[in-house]
Amino acid sequence: MNLVRYHDDSGLPRVGVTGTGGIHPVDVPDMATLLRHRVTRIRELLDSARRRAPIDAGPLLAPIDGRTEVWGAGVTYLRSRAARMEESRHQLVYQDVYDADRPELFFKSAAWRVRTDGEPAGIRSDCTDTVPEPELALVLTAHAEIVGALVCNDFTARSVEAQNPIYLPQAKLYAGSCALSHQIVPWWTITRPDDLPVSIEVRRDGTAVFTGQARTSTMKRGYTELVDWLFRAEEFPDGAVLSTGTGAVPPLGEGLRTGDLVRVEIGQVGELTNVMTGVGA
Repeated sequence: MNLVRYHDDSGLPRVGVTGTGGIHPVDVPDMATLLRHRVTRIRELLDSARRRAPIDAGPLLAPIDGRTEVWGAGVTYLRSRAARMEESRHQLVYQDVYDADRPELFFKSAAWRVRTDGEPAGIRSDCTDTVPEPELALVLTAHAEIVGALVCNDFTARSVEAQNPIYLPQAKLYAGSCALSHQIVPWWTITRPDDLPVSIEVRRDGTAVFTGQARTSTMKRGYTELVDWLFRAEEFPDGAVLSTGTGAVPPLGEGLRTGDLVRVEIGQVGELTNVMTGVGA
């Protein structure tokens, strides 16, 4: 019973829950409206939807819409700290972030910019080393409650960020830099979300050129902590998606190329596959 977005018979985007016979429509106009509710009300709406007759639907859409934003958390894994220190001329910045009480949080994408499973992701033409970052993403209501999980690939222009940490927005926000899986997996259906396996594979011309693994149990910061900091001085009237950081990235200088196929899998949450394409002349 996962939350999805799809086109109805008239071509309008709708919200539904998956079932054995198809997709059951949820009685809300869009996902943004659903995320304005508290989790208790969302569960009631999903239970009600499951009693409706299922319908056939076409290809699934990106999982969020409206004013819902995607944010990211950085340097949450020890491996991430080590990688950032290795690539940057400003190593102490990343050491300080890892050890600090305050996490690194950054804006990643508006809903309309999000790519989803099977869609192309981007490589900046002015970047010499772009990397995928496989991450568990939390889907949050407007009330700072975790309602579900997604697979996120937080593509990053690593060589841009390495020049100077102040270039982080340019390294993180560009066309095709944010990809989310199709289906929001309800949080209450996930067993031990604090210890999920995360894996990534990059294939080039049919051959695996990078594989990596991590577990969410190796994160330094907890989910509740990150959500608390995100909402501490900000409002998200249509909810938010918070990607929680990565523990598996390609070695320095071995980034992505146009045509690479990148596949991320997170246990109990799903898969996300994108082919890389260049953006910006």
